[in-house]
Amino acid sequence: MRGLALTVAAAAMLVSGAPAQAAWGYFACPSDNFASQFPAAPKMEKTVFSMPRHGRALAARTYTTTVDNIVYKMLVADYSDRVPDGASILLEAIFQHTEADDHGLQNGKVLGNTTTRIEPVGRGATYGRSITMDFPNGGGRNQTNFYFRDGRLYEQSVTILPANGDYSSPNGSRFVESLLFNLTHMEEETGSKPPNIEGCGPEIQPFTFKQ
Repeated sequence: MRGLALTVAAAAMLVSGAPAQAAWGYFACPSDNFASQFPAAPKMEKTVFSMPRHGRALAARTYTTTVDNIVYKMLVADYSDRVPDGASILLEAIFQHTEADDHGLQNGKVLGNTTTRIEPVGRGATYGRSITMDFPNGGGRNQTNFYFRDGRLYEQSVTILPANGDYSSPNGSRFVESLLFNLTHMEEETGSKPPNIEGCGPEIQPFTFKQ
């Protein structure tokens, strides 16, 4: 009987552990031109995004989920009326994140500051910047990747909270490295058609690039 009880208990542990593992998968937002893996379905919320130099975005949305005290978030800010200023918008967003007195991690410790790229050149590579910082006063660790594509500013971030504390967790890399912008190849890249995030429009937006 004891052996049977152990077997039942082990089976219960496997069943209870399975959903968390299986929850990781791609979710798409065709209307905002991105798809990425998340550990659970993200929630879309409208927000306000503004910067001193380039002003308020036409619209902004966040796509967020929190699992095991790790916050996975994509912010999309619409600057489609200021496309020629894209490079400057990107740099100001990075400044706001790292150094601005009113809303950055100015007193945080910069651990990494590198270039990053989404997708190969043959599929319209998008280049950006990846900043990894420790929050002040032991507040956790954050990695945010910044991109400007087709009139939109993207800030894809992972925040590992102190309650988790595993700053070497591979889940953050899994999230940021899975990002796709060229959704015309989405099913080929993901192996299936990902579910759309609730609130996102279903039509894939035009994706143009020089080959």
